[in-house]
Amino acid sequence: MIREVENKMKKHYKHKDILFPVPAALIVTGDIEHANIVTVAWIGIMGSDPEVIGISLKHDRYSLNSIEKYGEFTVNIPSSSLFRQVDYCGLTSGKVVDKFSETGFSKGKSIVVNTPIIEECPLNLECKVIKAIDIGQWKIFVGEIVETQLDADCIDINEKVDINKIDPLVYIPTIREYWSIGTILGKAFDAGRCIKGNHARKLK
Repeated sequence: MIREVENKMKKHYKHKDILFPVPAALIVTGDIEHANIVTVAWIGIMGSDPEVIGISLKHDRYSLNSIEKYGEFTVNIPSSSLFRQVDYCGLTSGKVVDKFSETGFSKGKSIVVNTPIIEECPLNLECKVIKAIDIGQWKIFVGEIVETQLDADCIDINEKVDINKIDPLVYIPTIREYWSIGTILGKAFDAGRCIKGNHARKLK
């Protein structure tokens, strides 16, 4: 149902980074012996064929130098039950604590890159840096996804992802809250076809 717009007011914020929800991802850098975890919310798929993902880190982040040194990283998507560990990895620095030891996370072996994955996260992306861009206080790393690992029990009998079993954690900026994603509303590239007089393109 479309929201009532009559007499609705808009509040103006000018330039403010409001976009929600966003993934609450755990980025692992380094190798097996010197691995660190950093929590990142500024992340997203940047394109397909090749499959690339972008992550953004402030220049003072400990993990930034590690990514530059090794030229790779892994993206680990946690389930909502891990929100406390995710928050901890964003509150602490790898300069002073071993986040794997403190959180109880396990280092898993990657298939292509040397940087480990987090075994407890149901979805893991292995990435190699193909570009780095400086923007103000931030550095954006664009990584090509060279391998994807997904827990077998999160795939249904039709070889499709069971999102309920993954139960990905999401972050809501501005109000600084962690949420789970809720329930399915409809199928993408299909739900909009029911609108009267629509001119949705036909997929080939």
